[in-house]
Amino acid sequence: MRKFLAVTPLVTTAVAAVLTLGVAAPAHAANGWNATVQCTKWRISDSSGHGFFNGHGWAKTQPDAWKAAIKHANDQMPQGYRAKHCTKKKITRG
Repeated sequence: MRKFLAVTPLVTTAVAAVLTLGVAAPAHAANGWNATVQCTKWRISDSSGHGFFNGHGWAKTQPDAWKAAIKHANDQMPQGYRAKHCTKKKITRG
């Protein structure tokens, strides 16, 4: 029992030291970014625009969130169309 009581303050001190050194990441870093883009629905056969599509993406960094949103817009396009001239509309933390 005495050995256990002697070790407990050492463990508590070690854990406190690790946490103060920044090993624990801030809570907002894990949230990432949510991005929204608006892209023109572009018909490939005659290169003409036919309305707009919104794409939404999430990633740990802002550039990756924009890329994910553009990919989402492209994935929604029907066969024979693609997303073109995407405009960055909104990006938020979390």
